[in-house]
Order: sequence, then C-alpha cells, then structure tokens
Amino acid sequence: METDKIRTEELKLGDRLAIERTIFAADRTLLAWVRTSMSLIGFGFTIYKVLEYLYEQGAGRMIREQTPRNIGLFMIMTGTAPLLLMMIQYAKTLRRMGREKRFFLNPNLLAAGVVFLLGVLLMITIILNVALL
Repeated sequence: METDKIRTEELKLGDRLAIERTIFAADRTLLAWVRTSMSLIGFGFTIYKVLEYLYEQGAGRMIREQTPRNIGLFMIMTGTAPLLLMMIQYAKTLRRMGREKRFFLNPNLLAAGVVFLLGVLLMITIILNVALL
C-alpha cells in the first residue's frame, strides 16, 4: 500500500499539476454526487409527506398504509447509500494523491458528510414515525 502513495515533492511541475487536476476532478465528482443525493433525499421526503397527507385525507382506498413510508425510504436510501460510497472513494483518492493529512477538514467532504447525515436522520424519522420539530 505504501507504494501507491505519490510523493509530490519529488515530482516535476507537470506531474504536480496533473495531481492537482486529478484532485479537482475528484472534487467535482464528489460534489456532483452531493447534488444528486440532495435531490433524491429531498424528493423522497417530499413524496413521503405528500402521500402521507393524501392517505390521511381519505385516499386510503387508493394507496396502502405503508406505501408513503416505503416510497420515501427507497428514495432517501437511493440518495444516501451511493453518497457514502462516493465519500469513501474520494477519501481513497486523496490518500493516493498524498493528501491524507487533515482530509477530513476538506470542505467538500464535510458538505458530503452533512448531506449524508441529513439522509440518515430523515430515514430514522420515517422509520420511527417521529416529527423533527
């Protein structure tokens, strides 16, 4: 594993810039996943609340009792699980590029972590059927 790490101080300028471009590409990819995950999580929670409201208003003949919960959980998990995998992949990329020092303080990784925690929190509230506020 130690041979996979790149020592940037020993590289030429062109190689160091190539590493920077690779890191920027990883940043863009992570932020694209954050954007997609936020959309899926938000849409899943909205669908859950709308279907729950319709069920409470008498549309119970059209939808089953567990349908809002199941659809909402599916959408939120569809946004949350891949984000976790992308965060792991991003951390591995930073380590390979020699940026393992304080990569948890990376603002992109922090933003992804906040969205991931939001998804987990919403899943818990739907599963336990509790209100946040």
